[in-house]
Amino acid sequence: MPLREIRTPKPGRKWAHMKDTAALAADGTTRFPPARTALRELYRTVRHLPSSDPYTPARLARIADQAEYLLDTWPPDQWPAGLHSGQPLPARAVLLGWVAAARRDIGHAGTTPGTSWPYPQWHRITTTLLAALVPFA
Repeated sequence: MPLREIRTPKPGRKWAHMKDTAALAADGTTRFPPARTALRELYRTVRHLPSSDPYTPARLARIADQAEYLLDTWPPDQWPAGLHSGQPLPARAVLLGWVAAARRDIGHAGTTPGTSWPYPQWHRITTTLLAALVPFA
């Protein structure tokens, strides 16, 4: 199998599609805003929640609460202008609307111990929540 050449940007530069809100720390590591990092972790957690786990409804409810808090308390002057892919970031109100829709659906579905959601319901709620979190993935 032939080796492919891997292109990298010149030292100290980034590719055009890699613009983000990251800052370079004094020790040379890249640091993202804490809210962005937390939202990214929530996204990764939701992606790996199985539909058959009896604790999934309660976990999704907690994640939706955390996502709403993080999106709502993000300082407006630090809100990113676009995604890392160069696409515009949806408005904060849109993202909060998707989280609110997921929370509403979770409330109707129930999170009491032993609650089992049918797969289509789990899929709809999870997809809605992922839509709000994917810009930060």
